[in-house]
Amino acid sequence: MKYDLHCHSYYSDGTLSPTQLLEHAKEREITHLALTDHDTLDGLAEAQKAANELDIHLINGIELSCTWEKQLLHVVGLNVDPNNAGLQKGVKLNKQRRIDRAEAMFEDFEKHGIFLRESVTQQIEDRGVPTRPHFAQALVEAGYAKDKKQAFKRYLVRGKPGFIPMVWAGLDDIGEWVTGAGGIAVLAHPNRYKFTRTKLSRLINEMIPHGITGLEVSTSTTDKQQSKMLGDLAIEFGLNASIGSDFHSPDQPWARLGCAHELSKELTPVWAQF
Repeated sequence: MKYDLHCHSYYSDGTLSPTQLLEHAKEREITHLALTDHDTLDGLAEAQKAANELDIHLINGIELSCTWEKQLLHVVGLNVDPNNAGLQKGVKLNKQRRIDRAEAMFEDFEKHGIFLRESVTQQIEDRGVPTRPHFAQALVEAGYAKDKKQAFKRYLVRGKPGFIPMVWAGLDDIGEWVTGAGGIAVLAHPNRYKFTRTKLSRLINEMIPHGITGLEVSTSTTDKQQSKMLGDLAIEFGLNASIGSDFHSPDQPWARLGCAHELSKELTPVWAQF
């Protein structure tokens, strides 16, 4: 069995449709895949249909935006019931936050003489709401940056055009939405937050009482040393260990589907709880 429990379709900031994503997963010999689009469940029905046809086990998932100590965190919800009313309400709240932020970003760019509405709208069509990567792509297409990496240096960050500070749901709400929908809540890509081990341990201590009991130990951006440290924390705190590429596009070779290293045998895999 080959698991990838963190990936995206074009219903958030990925480039593939759910069907194309499942077809790509088949090519990559993935047997168990979780679609975890940002703050939306919209792609799951299509993904399930494709998974049935391709004989892949689909895990219903979502990646929820969260604020902790003024820091943006991402929490992946795995094996959730997408029809759960509490989860749907939470998703609606986060979606509205994204809509409001996108409008504020458009207005801020326009104050600087940068007009991106048409380009961003064309990218998302009628699928969800704009994300920061959509704005970055629009900046590249308009010639303001040579690539997305440069766009995120010149724009969209604190002190630059397009930066709009956000306050998302807290750990308590996120945990309630996911566990209330029968799912397992997992802290996504902990290494990206650049926390010290002490700060990460403090976060873990605070998130566990709210039902966030999983840790992404192996991702596309964790090296062996980082995975070992995260695995040690998972054991120390009795957390379920998860694995995921955070796949967005075939054009990003550093985050290929299934590229994350397998979990070590002493860890408790999150799928043991499904």
